[in-house]
Amino acid sequence: MLDLRKRSVREAMSVRVDINGAVAETIGSAGVAAAEVEALQPQLIAVADDLRAQRQAGQAAFYELPYERESLAATKALAETLREESETLVVLGIGGSALGTKTLIESVADGSRAVRVADNIDPWSFGALLDGLDLQRTTFNVISKSGETAETMSQFLIVRELLLRQLGGVDYVSKVILTTDAGKGALRQVVHDEGFRSLVIPAAVGGRFSVLTPVGLLPAAFAGIRLDDLLAGAAWMDERCQEPEIWKNPGHLLGTLLYLADTKHRQNIATLMPYSDRLHWFAAWFAQLWAESLGKAQHLDGTAANVGQTPLTAVGATDQHSLLQLFAEGPKDKITIMLRVEDHGRELPVASAYKDIEPLAYLGGTGLGKLLNMEQRGTEVALVKQGRPVITLSVPQINAFTIGQLFYLFEVATVFAGGLYRIDPFNQPGVEESKRLTYGQVGRAGFDAKSEEVRAYLANKKDHLIV
Repeated sequence: MLDLRKRSVREAMSVRVDINGAVAETIGSAGVAAAEVEALQPQLIAVADDLRAQRQAGQAAFYELPYERESLAATKALAETLREESETLVVLGIGGSALGTKTLIESVADGSRAVRVADNIDPWSFGALLDGLDLQRTTFNVISKSGETAETMSQFLIVRELLLRQLGGVDYVSKVILTTDAGKGALRQVVHDEGFRSLVIPAAVGGRFSVLTPVGLLPAAFAGIRLDDLLAGAAWMDERCQEPEIWKNPGHLLGTLLYLADTKHRQNIATLMPYSDRLHWFAAWFAQLWAESLGKAQHLDGTAANVGQTPLTAVGATDQHSLLQLFAEGPKDKITIMLRVEDHGRELPVASAYKDIEPLAYLGGTGLGKLLNMEQRGTEVALVKQGRPVITLSVPQINAFTIGQLFYLFEVATVFAGGLYRIDPFNQPGVEESKRLTYGQVGRAGFDAKSEEVRAYLANKKDHLIV
């Protein structure tokens, strides 16, 4: 177990951001030049000052999540109770209520309890999940801040009916935990009406920034993850991101380089490519964070913006055999962020055999972890040789402390980039119209006009354009 009280241990477990492969000094004109960063200094200082003021005013509440002790204690206590009651926790949530939890479970859960995340309403997969559950040994964690998330609420109503039929109106209440707003919304009303146990999503924390709230912490603790280590990792990254010098601040530097790659070098696609299957869901979490935070139609002053860098996910070494050809020789519109894991936690040695067949013989004596890291380095160098920018994040090990750092690093980078784009990284107006049009089709009161819009769209479709 890591002794995180020692600064030397935290230093040894630090996630490092290597920008060598993304700067002009290394790759020429496709890379960000030091002069471009220096020219941005007035904006960098202004954004840092503004975010500091927002933090002090409680407007960027995710910054303080590593230090929320009262909420942490309540979450730990409930998780311990649930571990005694159930073998399986099923999370009903979508987007920010699911992706962080999936990352935690896939990367650092100890396997002592099963956590399943139902993050879509595909009837085939959700039905299959329900069919395989022992309801006597299962608890459902329903997560929605507003209590109006159509997908999650639909799942909840299905589960509620299933539990009522099998367990009855008294016992079923103990099988549901609601994680929602403290004082308002449909789910908070349900808590008051039916007496479900509940946890609180802080009012000032949006879904995609909520992994270090009870949204992610309850499932993590149920799965055996050390919450203290997770939050210590986030706090350690917070300390490092307080550095005023841009070249020494990992979060601000990462956000700045990605912003400049987009706005100055036309690299409007940012690929996150972990060289670890355990970090596959982290890449998906990043994609939501980056896209939903930065893809905006308006600047803060109301002028047209239409900005945002498109996130793309890949996994090494798998996607070296699919996407890499495009990365290496396709349009020069991408910057790649690689996650390199120095110690994969186990090693599988490759046996020596077929010594007379050179394409097989050379592999003997190495290990899969070493080979995977050699492939990462080889791909990094190959892209840089082609003038394709690469930022490499080195992760000493995959554990709760380093995962906490990664979450916090990318959150800081995102809001800092948002400041440079001069947009609000905490809202998501672009997803609301889709919700309203769905409400209209389902028949929710007050959305009749939206139902008419859908009908009109379908009525105006041309038969000759359907083949």
